[in-house]
Amino acid sequence: MQMRRIAVSRLHLPNGTILHNQVIELCDGQPQRYYPLVQELPATEWLGGDFEWPSQQET
Repeated sequence: MQMRRIAVSRLHLPNGTILHNQVIELCDGQPQRYYPLVQELPATEWLGGDFEWPSQQET
């Protein structure tokens, strides 16, 4: 199992909500959870841009 943490400028949720500056935790490439980026986090890749949260998953 490979964990990865990325930060994005805009996270688009299936219900149309857009959240700004979010951290997304991925496990084997699949998004598991998200939360606001409020401070620098070690081992977090800043990708910027937009990320579409898959419709079958929400936290």
